[in-house]
Amino acid sequence: MSQPWPPPPDLASIKELVQAADTEEFIKQGSPSDEYDGEAEELFQAIGHFPTSDLTARNLLPIIERIWSKSFDIAEDELPRHRHKFLALSQQIERFFGPAAQPQVR
Repeated sequence: MSQPWPPPPDLASIKELVQAADTEEFIKQGSPSDEYDGEAEELFQAIGHFPTSDLTARNLLPIIERIWSKSFDIAEDELPRHRHKFLALSQQIERFFGPAAQPQVR
């Protein structure tokens, strides 16, 4: 039986993408690789049911901003300083799971 393409987001992949993004540079500074697991799980809960057509950076960015703002106590006036990293993560998720996703080779 053929699987749909692109596949829906899965928790392991979301965790991997969030970890690689290391938006707060905690892992770079020596924190364990599971530093962002809580945020990844919350993100997965928010988007896991989205249809492929809705998995776009435009839709993902506000969700990521909300989760990270709450988790890391980022004030609204500080968001612009973080936005480029949040946008990059949003774009990665779109690239893997969004409407134009292509098979990825690791």
